[in-house]
Amino acid sequence: MSEKTNLSDLIPVAILQIDNRRNIISANTEAQIILGHSLASLQGHNLSEFVYHDSPLFELLDRVTSEEGDISSHGLTIAGPSAVRGKLYDIRLRPGPDGSIILAIAEALVRDPSDSAAGISGFGRILGHEVKNPLAGISGAAQLLLRNARDDEIPLLEIIKSEASRIERLVSRLSAFELFSAPRRDRFNIHQLLDKILIAEEAAHGGKIMLKRAYDPSLPEILGDEDHLHEAFQNIVRNAAEAASETAGQGQVTLQTAFETGFAFSSKRNARRLQRAIRITIEDNGKGISSETRDQMFDMFSSTKAGGRGLGLSVVSEVVAAHEGRIKVESKPGQTKFSVFLPMKRDIVQ
Repeated sequence: MSEKTNLSDLIPVAILQIDNRRNIISANTEAQIILGHSLASLQGHNLSEFVYHDSPLFELLDRVTSEEGDISSHGLTIAGPSAVRGKLYDIRLRPGPDGSIILAIAEALVRDPSDSAAGISGFGRILGHEVKNPLAGISGAAQLLLRNARDDEIPLLEIIKSEASRIERLVSRLSAFELFSAPRRDRFNIHQLLDKILIAEEAAHGGKIMLKRAYDPSLPEILGDEDHLHEAFQNIVRNAAEAASETAGQGQVTLQTAFETGFAFSSKRNARRLQRAIRITIEDNGKGISSETRDQMFDMFSSTKAGGRGLGLSVVSEVVAAHEGRIKVESKPGQTKFSVFLPMKRDIVQ
């Protein structure tokens, strides 16, 4: 090795480079500490010799080889024969030249593995198989019923099939350690997504509340994770529908979409700057939300519902943050508005 100082050894982040066969090319000092071996012991050897085969790290490596661009995940463990134990890491993977992959690994802010989203992912992996089996049965039964269904029954059976498929996708991704903080981005029509949610809610509430659309038809397709955003907006709409159903008069929920110009966004990569955004507002005429509840409503396990577990709005917060968006909540008796602002990327402007 050269006696010259390697700059990567001076940063408090582990930098690891592997080739297309997952043999280690280079590892800085922090990476050597995490894996528990010197560079001489690591170089030329396969990563699987130092990290257990069932590690979520290999799931991420599979993804980065099949997708373009960087992939990130948060709060993961790296388990191996000599690896540092009891720590969680934030990991970023970037495709390198000739099929190589560069990994940047930093210790996560969350210290207790039981408190991390990785713990939820591990739980999802264990239960994934058990959840998929009944979902397959539900989809199969709906398919059989569709063969002889009346015209008025077909839309409801299609909802059952669509929702079962979506839940199966989410379970598969959760069991593969894909968190809501690591979205897969693709183009899709936000109005088609919102319509699916509204049709499902209309079926669930049996016409007891009025669901209205106020869409801006000029909005272009957006770039984001359709499954993740579906889950987020469904949670907001469902909460709004439940609040509206408890009103003394006619309960009402309105979904509105619009352009927002000159909106300020900030993220880890970008300083606060003005740009165009798409706003999705879900408004209900329920009793409203107290200021005390608003302060805690996006925390995990915070819920005001009897028997509630409070995961819904924490998922909303994580999904929107992963899309570099913002949430605004306005509430008074008889009117509550959840507005989600998603930045418009240059590459999706028509």
